[in-house]
Amino acid sequence: MPKEINTLIRSTLAEDPDFADLVVEFVEGIPTRINEIRIHKANDDKVQLQRVIHQLRGACGGYGFSQLTEIAASIEESMKSGAGLDLIEPRLNEFLGMLLRITAEPE
Repeated sequence: MPKEINTLIRSTLAEDPDFADLVVEFVEGIPTRINEIRIHKANDDKVQLQRVIHQLRGACGGYGFSQLTEIAASIEESMKSGAGLDLIEPRLNEFLGMLLRITAEPE
């Protein structure tokens, strides 16, 4: 199993006293966001799925998780270009896996 699958993804702001509590709050809300993605995917609701991906694209960057911003941007751009769920599913699954690995804990 590749190492990156088990590696925690840490915020670049986790040690910043002005942002640490906000990062914790963001990470605590991730299970809800993952559930939203799964529901919209299961319902083939591309509009709502794209909305959630767009929101996470900005939020991940704002809370110091730039790796997630990059993949969310890729998914969002593909969806805007008309890609179906079958085409974005591998990246969407990768994104969900990454969301499960984020932590508010500093290194």
